[in-house]
Amino acid sequence: MDFVIHLVAKIVVPLFFIGMAGSAVVIVVSFAEDLKELLGDEE
Repeated sequence: MDFVIHLVAKIVVPLFFIGMAGSAVVIVVSFAEDLKELLGDEE
């Protein structure tokens, strides 16, 4: 059972960090779009 737990942990931890990186990309893109909308010319 201990082996299974370690195996699952070795799979889940990288997925967690990949998810965090993806979330960071979404936040940066959203921030850039919002900033462009705020500072852009008003039509």
